[in-house]
Amino acid sequence: MKRIFLPLLFAMMAIAALIVYQRTSQKNNELTATSSHSQKISLFHYFSGALSGGIDNMVETVNAKSPGYTVLANGLDHEAFKTMILSSLDRGNPPELFSYWAGERVRQLVLKNQLMEIDDLWERENLSAQFPPAIVESAVTYNGKKYLLPITQHIVVFFYNTQIFTAHGLSPPQSWPEFLAICAQLKSSGITPLAIGARERWPAQFWFDYLLLRTAGPDYRKLLMEGKQSYTDPQVMESFRIWSELLQNGYFNGNANQLDWDEATALVREGKAAMTLMGTWATQILEGQSPGLEAGKDYDFFPFPTVAENVPRVSVGPIDGIIISRASENHDFAKNVLAYFAGTEAQKLMSTGSGALAPNQTVSDNFYSPFKLRLKQEIEHSERWAFNFDLATPPEIADRAMDSFNELIEFPGQYLQILSDLQTEIAPSAEEGK
Repeated sequence: MKRIFLPLLFAMMAIAALIVYQRTSQKNNELTATSSHSQKISLFHYFSGALSGGIDNMVETVNAKSPGYTVLANGLDHEAFKTMILSSLDRGNPPELFSYWAGERVRQLVLKNQLMEIDDLWERENLSAQFPPAIVESAVTYNGKKYLLPITQHIVVFFYNTQIFTAHGLSPPQSWPEFLAICAQLKSSGITPLAIGARERWPAQFWFDYLLLRTAGPDYRKLLMEGKQSYTDPQVMESFRIWSELLQNGYFNGNANQLDWDEATALVREGKAAMTLMGTWATQILEGQSPGLEAGKDYDFFPFPTVAENVPRVSVGPIDGIIISRASENHDFAKNVLAYFAGTEAQKLMSTGSGALAPNQTVSDNFYSPFKLRLKQEIEHSERWAFNFDLATPPEIADRAMDSFNELIEFPGQYLQILSDLQTEIAPSAEEGK
């Protein structure tokens, strides 16, 4: 079976990102050398394009509040950022600050001693009183020390076009049979039920996440992520089987592996598909581009339906944060920047610009629109919280497993062979991680 890879594209993006970073670093050094009145630090992040509003607003505000210091923010495409930041860390010339996804990816950098602890900042600003214990434990703390300042909390749900649902007399499903009936009715009416854009691989992972969590449950999933279970287990096979049936029934758009997540979300916005399973950053595409939709009126959301009874209800999503690289200068100013990013004002700016919820619990419910307040309540009513697959699994295993998601989309009838091949390939890495 031919595996789906994009190595040439990623390599070209990474090279371009490195050139941008090196030129920016050189320019920053020149600026610092020519001005004794201003110190500058770099912040590299992946909130680019339509998702840059929140981070841009925070940086503009902190710069206005910090005479004598300037934060130089540089936004990169997700895939280019992933390669660039790891390369710059390994080469010893990273930016002072950079965004990263909480979970396993941060833990890997902690293990390599590439991050600066922020326990002193945490105590000084009394941040444990501002961030929920569950977030502090899962996203902030690694090996007993604090490293990450949370700036967003996203939840992955189904976003749907309400005009399509209303026209066909449909209501958000509660159970899996109801969900399947909606898909069947829409397809029979000539409407694509489900949009997915898996070109960059990660958008497909949410289907595996939720199907596994809604059938095998969070405890089994945790063991699988830790390499203590096999991808040929009946629980994983069942998740792939269900997903395979949806694909073979023609419920997804046919060019899923050629589209990115925002292009798939645009299909829902434009009425070319009814639903998409995506994080709350999708609201920026649904609302912010013509023809824009109004939340709660033109589009809405519902959580992933119940598949098996007596399974804990778990919500999935990433927490984005800002961290300080150890091999950089100006750590004191970098911590002052984090102190501002932790505050209510900055967290509100980031929430508005990114579509996310603010991790800081001092942001009151009155700040949120009724639509976003419902998203917040969905998180609060969940029994458990889980980072998405690639943030909960060792990178070398997650990378290979996400290839299998693209393969399933392309060859849904071969899901058993796909899982067998996957387990064979990751077995050495899983054994090393034990």
